[in-house]
Amino acid sequence: MDVSGVGRNPIIGSASLELSPSAELIANNVDLLTQILLCFPAKSLIRSKSVSKRWLSLISDSQFAAKHSRRNPRPSISGLFLCLRLRDCGTEHTKSISLQGQANRPTLAFLDGVGVAQLRPTITHSCNGLLLCKYHYSVPSSGHYLVCNPTTKTHTLIPEYPPDFSPGFVPRSSGGFLAFDPSKSPGYKVVFLCEYFSKVKKFYIHVYCSERASWKRFRVPDRRQDELLCRGEVFCGGVIYWLTDEGVVFGFDIDSEKMIENTEIPCVAQIIYFGECDGRLILIQTHIWSTVKLKILEMDKDNNSRWIVKFQVDLEPLRSMGSEFCSYHVLCVVKGDKKEKDFELVLDWGGTIISYNLRCQIWNLLTDMAPGESVSHSLAYAAYPYIESLSPL
Repeated sequence: MDVSGVGRNPIIGSASLELSPSAELIANNVDLLTQILLCFPAKSLIRSKSVSKRWLSLISDSQFAAKHSRRNPRPSISGLFLCLRLRDCGTEHTKSISLQGQANRPTLAFLDGVGVAQLRPTITHSCNGLLLCKYHYSVPSSGHYLVCNPTTKTHTLIPEYPPDFSPGFVPRSSGGFLAFDPSKSPGYKVVFLCEYFSKVKKFYIHVYCSERASWKRFRVPDRRQDELLCRGEVFCGGVIYWLTDEGVVFGFDIDSEKMIENTEIPCVAQIIYFGECDGRLILIQTHIWSTVKLKILEMDKDNNSRWIVKFQVDLEPLRSMGSEFCSYHVLCVVKGDKKEKDFELVLDWGGTIISYNLRCQIWNLLTDMAPGESVSHSLAYAAYPYIESLSPL
């Protein structure tokens, strides 16, 4: 049934074809049409804007976009933005890859012109369809931040800290990061963990709220200050979690604006990944006797001091991909397609980006790096998931 017209106007791009009575009824009923369109994925809706002026107006409406994001708070991850480095000149750039075999992938070209031309905006964090990017007004510059939606190609600039915030601080992480849950609110928050330079070290959490268009500052309790050598941060279940060099996880609840008690991680060997998958906090460790044998743990939702072993993984079969094994990095953990509890690892396997289903033990090639190109693993995170979302800014 086609509802692409209004009344008995011909369908765009077709011969003079009249709507059936049922299609005409839907086309003339905005509420019913809205309910139908809310069931479509974001990318299909973007393409459908060209169907008619009514569809363009409806899909472009911020209230419709917010309702669509609320209805679809956790769609499947479409792909990743990778931070890449060119070996010859050492410069970095961003490239997107698809996890679903899509030929058309998003870019950050719509941000060209923001800041100075020679310093393009760089991604510092991604969260549920939105990206946080750092840009520069001048060279040199400490940097400024913006939030963008690569699906709708829109962005908004984050205002500077208020004057009463002391200038004597530096972020303790690779940059700010996002806290955004469209199932709860259309607004987002940008968070920094900052260290102030004074006679006694002081740590604060700076939070920008888009709905209030204002900043707030929270003092981190003194007893945690020696632990704040952070190696990663994750937004999961309304809480921002930090992982310290000592293998301790602590958090900050975005809604209650309170710190979460520390939890120690069971020590196996090196921690190689700290992230989130399908609303669950994930940690990956290697075994002492083998770097290709992994233990994947999940934080218990009912007891954040308890970690549950979800998978014991042996990557030995992946050695068959090449005659020589160099090194690998876990870029991301995503939900599998077939079963609810399926996990897939996205790996940089010696310059080849692959996905590996843990239950089926099947790997798929996603992309190869171009000559002289490599993933920039010097950063805290080198891969940023993106999902197709209409979330308004």
